[in-house]
Amino acid sequence: MRFYLTGLARPKKVAQHLSALFPANKLSTSQELTAKLYGYRDWHEMAEITKNGGNPPSKLDEYLSVEEQTARRIDQDENIHRVLNLSEENASLVALIRQILTSRTPVQLPAKAKSVSSGRK
Repeated sequence: MRFYLTGLARPKKVAQHLSALFPANKLSTSQELTAKLYGYRDWHEMAEITKNGGNPPSKLDEYLSVEEQTARRIDQDENIHRVLNLSEENASLVALIRQILTSRTPVQLPAKAKSVSSGRK
């Protein structure tokens, strides 16, 4: 599922959060992962499509029906697991990353973000 964005401010913040959660990754790697989490091939494609503005922004969760929200969460969770190569035991990390991707308010990262990164396969 691709998310159409209004700008790159949110994806830039997501990439910074991913870098904090997975400190072994360079910022450029976190940017590429962010683009994939939003449904794009890479950062360049996401930036071009976002800048061209040919698509209306994706609806926020609060404007979706309960069924649409559930379907979106399931799709996002599967995408997060696949893109970040996370094991099934990382449900809390997947939920945190989903919140980082979709929240309009600042997300608090765990105090010791480095300890979170040990759950990758």
